[in-house]
Amino acid sequence: MELDALRRTIPELLVKLGEDPATVALGDDAWVVHHGSATGYVAILGATEPGWDPFLHVKFRVVQVPQRGREAMLRTLLSINHVLGAYAAFSVDENDCAWLGAGRFCADVEEPELLEL
Repeated sequence: MELDALRRTIPELLVKLGEDPATVALGDDAWVVHHGSATGYVAILGATEPGWDPFLHVKFRVVQVPQRGREAMLRTLLSINHVLGAYAAFSVDENDCAWLGAGRFCADVEEPELLEL
């Protein structure tokens, strides 16, 4: 899908999924998405950088990593990363929030893949 078409399609799909058209955009090439109680973000990375291949990135904040049982939880997240392979991965930010992210290059993404991501 062409980059301009992708920029139009992403917010249209998010509105179809229930997002408010007035607040879905977070800025250039970034949108918010809610799924149940989880808040996530969709972004096109590198679209304005010369020589870069734009990359579509979807990321959801999943859970706060507890201090007690931390090692077991992190081990579980790493095990899940291993199973997910290159499709998606968990990460932990500086505030000890666990995130689930997935992405792919924008060059040939189609609408069904956008919904899957």
